[in-house]
Amino acid sequence: MTTCFRRLGLAAAALLTLACAAPASADPLAAMLAVERARPVSPLFEREAFLTEPLLTSVTIAPDGGTVAFLRIAGGQYSLWLQSTAPGAAPRRILPHTDAREVMWSRDSRWLILIAPDKVQMLSPSGDAGSGLAATLGGPTELRLLDLDPWDAGVLLVEQVGARWRLWQTGPGGVRRMLASSDREIVDVALGRDGRAAFLKLADGDRHLIVARRADGRFRTVTICEAMARCDLIGVTPEGGGAYVSGDVPGGRRAVLRLGADGRWTSLHSDPADEADVDGIAIDRATGAPQIVSYRGGRIMRYGLDAGTVAGLAQLTAMPDAMVETARGIWLVRERDARLQGNRWHLFDPASGAMRPLLDDRAKRLSPDALGRVLAFSFPASDGMVIHGLLSVPPGRDPARVPLVTIVHGGPWSHDEPDYSALTQLLVNRGYAVFRPQFRGSTGYGRAYMLAANGDFGDGRVQRDIEEGTRYLLARGIGDPARTAIMGASFGGYSTLQALSNGSRLYRVGVTIVPPVDFGWTSRWGAARGDLGKTQGMPLDQSLRLLALDPNDPAIARRLYRESPLARAAAMRTPLLLIASGRDERVPIRSVIDYAAQLRLLGAPVRIVVARNQPHASSDPMALRSMLFLTERMLDRHLGGRATLPPPQDLRDWMAGNLVMR
Repeated sequence: MTTCFRRLGLAAAALLTLACAAPASADPLAAMLAVERARPVSPLFEREAFLTEPLLTSVTIAPDGGTVAFLRIAGGQYSLWLQSTAPGAAPRRILPHTDAREVMWSRDSRWLILIAPDKVQMLSPSGDAGSGLAATLGGPTELRLLDLDPWDAGVLLVEQVGARWRLWQTGPGGVRRMLASSDREIVDVALGRDGRAAFLKLADGDRHLIVARRADGRFRTVTICEAMARCDLIGVTPEGGGAYVSGDVPGGRRAVLRLGADGRWTSLHSDPADEADVDGIAIDRATGAPQIVSYRGGRIMRYGLDAGTVAGLAQLTAMPDAMVETARGIWLVRERDARLQGNRWHLFDPASGAMRPLLDDRAKRLSPDALGRVLAFSFPASDGMVIHGLLSVPPGRDPARVPLVTIVHGGPWSHDEPDYSALTQLLVNRGYAVFRPQFRGSTGYGRAYMLAANGDFGDGRVQRDIEEGTRYLLARGIGDPARTAIMGASFGGYSTLQALSNGSRLYRVGVTIVPPVDFGWTSRWGAARGDLGKTQGMPLDQSLRLLALDPNDPAIARRLYRESPLARAAAMRTPLLLIASGRDERVPIRSVIDYAAQLRLLGAPVRIVVARNQPHASSDPMALRSMLFLTERMLDRHLGGRATLPPPQDLRDWMAGNLVMR
């Protein structure tokens, strides 16, 4: 269930939809290259200027449209602020310090729910009784937050007591009432207007069940989501007899669906291009019904699901990719753009089309006119499958004469967003074209696309997608074939090692960050731990089995090892920068160090860097700054980009005390 925006008589809705997208070009790649080449060359910016540390987060508008709440960040400390939506109103600080990292409004706009990693608090801005701690999370029953109560002031919590899971509603003052109990883990819920659980989503081994409440209060199964099918509850339909669902059952691509109490599915909206999953759903908090649905495939598109929303979106064409949170008579709009550092929020009147700025989380940002655009494109793989990718090129330069860097995303079951990326923009500014392949196995393009990898994560089909994408761009005159690089973190680092040790000789240099060196071994290690990768009640080993990577299958283990960079260490002859994290909780540091030692003994041209106290996915600004510097220097040395600026003194000092370099 969701409350505002999930990133993720309706038969007439198709007639009311409005697409907000730029006109398509017959050859979008050629059109984009022509536009970028005609732009002026960007000035050289300092490396640190590309990093963004947000000053504001969790900006949300009350359902009645009267007030915006947000968290301000200063010196690592968070404070809570409110701002009236009336013109000229100034923000006012409500709490000088809070542990909350997320803020939500109750449906009646009278309560703020403050969510911290270890607790949930409720605060009444008008001073109503009951403000304070609502729940302490964790503990022996592993109490966790499931969602906001969409109808009453409060939150929905789940805990495990013995062999049973219990669903609670907790309101002001921490008063609880139990909504449901099950011998299967409760992972999602759609609450009826009567405050009772109308639908539950339950984990059942390697599948999920959606059950509906009967008149006698018991639950019965109405549908089964098998084999990695996605079926997330959004809320109940107005008559209470069905549920809104964000899922891919049926259809294969995530869409907005209606599930009836009889188990029948009705599609309310899916991508008209039949390409992408739903990216986001804006919810009418008065009714619980979906209002806006967006997609980010080859084209960015946004649709309204009722006449009033369609009319409002018709006035919002200037920001086709903006995130929208609707409220009574006014919308909160957050800009999204690959060239926009940080965030800007606006208040938008859907009736008149009037827009005015509200908040900006950066006092200073690089000019979007000097940054690189992102183009979503597709190319045919050698087996005929259409593969997606993202491309950015340096403005004002001949794309055939610049180095080409392929950046492989982690996961591997994830995808790159066409949003601002400090790494991409830094490399584009330094004169590199940047290709980000969305290889089969990536999410965002439907369940079949994700499952098409079929477990071939050795030196097989997935790796060929990545390398064939690079070759496709080179053949189109994008990138100098003599100056190519590949890099990535986690699975992207593994793919980098694959590309440099499989004999293809496609890339001249590589940067690998926190890489598994044997994907099969690392997957088995993670599955055996039991605390990694659990998704909606499904343990990692079950997910891997459904993804054709059964950690207990000896044949799969032998194949992945045989095709691993570890088994092919002797073939590594390409200059490589290897960055590992000393406290990596997902890729054991010992496995990376042993592999690096083998490379050294074999005479491979490898530079090894270990960040002593960093986790697998570090958010430490100094660690990020050091990664950008080391990457830029490595690429400059081997590909000849624009000259690397030396690190400032504070970064030198941090690197000297926190990095081990060999």
